[in-house]
Amino acid sequence: MTRRELAAALLPLAASAQGTEDPILRKAMDAVTAAIPKAEADPERPVYHFRPPAQWNNDPNGTIYYKGWHHLFYQLNPYDSVWGHMHWGHARSRDMVNWEHLPIALGPSLDKGERHIFSGAAFLAEDGRPRIFYTSIGEKRDPEHWMAIPEDDDLLRWKKHPRNPILDIKIHGLLKVTDWRDPFLFREGGKTYMVCGGNLNGRKRGGGSAVQLYESTAGDLSAWKHRGAVFESRDEDTINFECPNLFKVGSKWVLIVSPHKPCEYWIGDLDLARARFIPDTHGVLDAGSSYASNISYDDKGRCILWLWGRTATKPGKGWNSCMALPRILTIDAQGWLRQNPAPELESLRGPVVEFPATAISEKPLPLPQTISGDCLELEAQFSAKGATVGMHVRGKTEISFNAKDGMLTVGKVKKLLGIGQPVKLRVFLDKRALEVYADDGAAAIFTTVDAGPQDLGVDLFARGGAGKLDWLKAWSLKPAKFSLERFNLK
Repeated sequence: MTRRELAAALLPLAASAQGTEDPILRKAMDAVTAAIPKAEADPERPVYHFRPPAQWNNDPNGTIYYKGWHHLFYQLNPYDSVWGHMHWGHARSRDMVNWEHLPIALGPSLDKGERHIFSGAAFLAEDGRPRIFYTSIGEKRDPEHWMAIPEDDDLLRWKKHPRNPILDIKIHGLLKVTDWRDPFLFREGGKTYMVCGGNLNGRKRGGGSAVQLYESTAGDLSAWKHRGAVFESRDEDTINFECPNLFKVGSKWVLIVSPHKPCEYWIGDLDLARARFIPDTHGVLDAGSSYASNISYDDKGRCILWLWGRTATKPGKGWNSCMALPRILTIDAQGWLRQNPAPELESLRGPVVEFPATAISEKPLPLPQTISGDCLELEAQFSAKGATVGMHVRGKTEISFNAKDGMLTVGKVKKLLGIGQPVKLRVFLDKRALEVYADDGAAAIFTTVDAGPQDLGVDLFARGGAGKLDWLKAWSLKPAKFSLERFNLK
């Protein structure tokens, strides 16, 4: 079904919607439900990374901890396993491991010219209740930012604010901002602020990417003023910023952007009087295939990073993509970002299996069958004398560290880790999804594995010199629980 055909089919439903049952959302949930058997039948679908009941997902949206629950909204195409017809899916979790799928939160208001519900954020207003902010996309208008309000305290149903759009492109005056989208909110000094992505030169080469800053002028977050560009790129090959997140970790400010290539981050200071972010350090968040970050804070004060894990699943399987594992963000003594998987994931572990220290060489050393499978967690430390050391998982995917140039390799992905001995690796294997964390979160990579169902082995190797495995621990990981009990609530 094409976009125009879908809009024509749903428009009469949108115009006649009454009561709490939205026919747009009902149709979307029925479409997802119909695709569940196909999605669940695919043996390569991740089982402990978060994913929708079925169909396509991309960006994490509206990540918020509210009344004991981690709420995760996300970009969802209910009608296919490829991008299109953007809605906001919704799920919640007590532990970020096991999830309850909730009714689809938002669909396009076709009778108001809305065609897609693009990315955004959730944030508490002065009344202590969340608001959703998102970019509304229509076929014949500039992007707008709309707000939605919960109709119940479980956040199961949402109504769009009667004065939408809350912000439109005219808020910039004579300044022309293109590709304007993806609001993210934060609070500082008793005031609420928003940042949005975009560019200032029409996506031409030459460093026009910018993050715009806005300040709320109403306690219910329904009115805003533009404060200016809080950060601008000087990279001539970065044509646009998507999904900007500006937030605090400890006493420092962190800016993450998605620049149509691996996410980048800066750490520095924020001068709100001058509306300027002043960076000190700059790095790549994840050199792999994750994208479109979002942030939440829990009741322990932890800063949690959420990322879309792109799996490039072949069409027709009833699913495509997942979320990267939730990561806890900290800043190390040298001023760099550290990312480590949430410790709650350890609840999925089976009994530990240990492998002793041993010399390794160019001839791969197969590990015993007790350390094999397609749902594993591995922790290992390697030492090398000028060699490349590491392992192969699922038979052929290489995870290695080159002691000469300090390069970490995960499949086809490379990330400079830096020269240092020894190197510690933590590996999460979940069917097609693969995540690797090096040296206590100094590097983090999400990527994918292409392997046959019989490719379950792990081996160790050293190349170009002598190497040693200092120690290795392994756990089989059980599937997370994904409940559908509340998904189809009417």
